[in-house]
Amino acid sequence: MNIAVVGLSHKTAPVEVREKLSIPENHLEEAIAHIKSYPHIEEVAILSTCNRLEIYFVASESEPGVVEITQFLSETSHLPLF
Repeated sequence: MNIAVVGLSHKTAPVEVREKLSIPENHLEEAIAHIKSYPHIEEVAILSTCNRLEIYFVASESEPGVVEITQFLSETSHLPLF
């Protein structure tokens, strides 16, 4: 079991990026269900405010878990991974 976080804040990303990556409160349950459907993700908690987004998760393996979280963020925001 590995606990990790993927996130960004007003210190690390411009407002345009934060707006695209934000997860509105009425979409949190759907986002959590989507993330938990990935094979390496066991548990997830999301903190989304106007200034930051943090996705805390438990994964069977850290690196594949981080890849799955960043894939989710890219898919839902339509932002490229790199």
